[in-house]
Amino acid sequence: MRTPKDELLLRAMDHALSSRTVEAVETLAALYRLLDVERVPEDDNYGIFATALSRRLEGATGALHPYRASEVDGGARQIDLFRQLMKHLPLASTADAVANALLAGFLRGRAEATLLDVGLGQGRQVCNLLRVLARSGALPEHLSVVGVDPCGASLKEAHGALMAVAEEVGVSLEFVGLESPVEDLDPAVWSALRGVRRPLVVNAAFALHHVVDGVSDVPEPRDVVLGRIAALGPVGVVLCEPHVDHHRAPARERLANAWHHFSRVFQLLDTLEVPAGERRAIKRFFGREVDDIVGTVNESERCERHETSQVWWERLRKAGFRPRGGMEAVCPPGVHPAVGLRAEEGTVGITFRDDVLVAVLAAVPKEDA
Repeated sequence: MRTPKDELLLRAMDHALSSRTVEAVETLAALYRLLDVERVPEDDNYGIFATALSRRLEGATGALHPYRASEVDGGARQIDLFRQLMKHLPLASTADAVANALLAGFLRGRAEATLLDVGLGQGRQVCNLLRVLARSGALPEHLSVVGVDPCGASLKEAHGALMAVAEEVGVSLEFVGLESPVEDLDPAVWSALRGVRRPLVVNAAFALHHVVDGVSDVPEPRDVVLGRIAALGPVGVVLCEPHVDHHRAPARERLANAWHHFSRVFQLLDTLEVPAGERRAIKRFFGREVDDIVGTVNESERCERHETSQVWWERLRKAGFRPRGGMEAVCPPGVHPAVGLRAEEGTVGITFRDDVLVAVLAAVPKEDA
């Protein structure tokens, strides 16, 4: 059931989409008057969405709103906020654990192998994967890691971290960093990747939703990327993605989808014993995503273009993959009691209050059926 705050938020979006700027500003002002973010945790969530809508209007009006960018963002780097998220929010850590269990299954018992990691970042997940393999006595004798990431500084940090963990666990490791968005990799690079040590396993954690599809692009860039990955002949592909449509949904529907999804995330966060400063940092991380999803006027400039697991499976099947079987067996023990796991064909959903918020997908080539 919608509350008065819900109604004001949706009404403000309707006004903004209809270019009724004055009405939108007045509606947001009415919403702000109902909020007490210091005393009511849920009101902070409304404030984040109202701020995103206010920023959507600012290009035309220059209107001020109660939560200025300097106060909401605090100038922190998104990667630093992400570290706080990984430390405290079990959605992300559980997705990591499930994904690493799947990756370990593809790598276990190999004399040598290559891991292609799309969106490697600073290498945190792969460092954890090496330790998982070491604890179970399943490390390959030699592992090549090819990390794709648009940030050269992150790749440099990942290289150092991975080599340190490789020495710690006793594995021969070779690292290659490719500084580029995956969709912009040169065809010559894709051709060179066909020559990596076999078997090849591919991981993409919270990365592919950043591949931007144009309205008239045929084939779509995401399908092109997955097709190029399929052409490399991997034995397995693991994807982690938020389970929500922020890609093709029209703006008002996108707002409703974002409100439902992030409200659940914030509710989960508010059930946890997290220091106030770190809780605010995590909400700043998601607040920037909400800004992008809700507050961006020019569609070509949006980055957070999430899709549901069903859509990702349509793309994977089109590329030549099928779901990996036996997903129930890969659900790791010790999952935080605030979240649940829902295993389906090729997918493990990370749930809160019965809503799937994050999906981990495992695919294998169709010819292996």
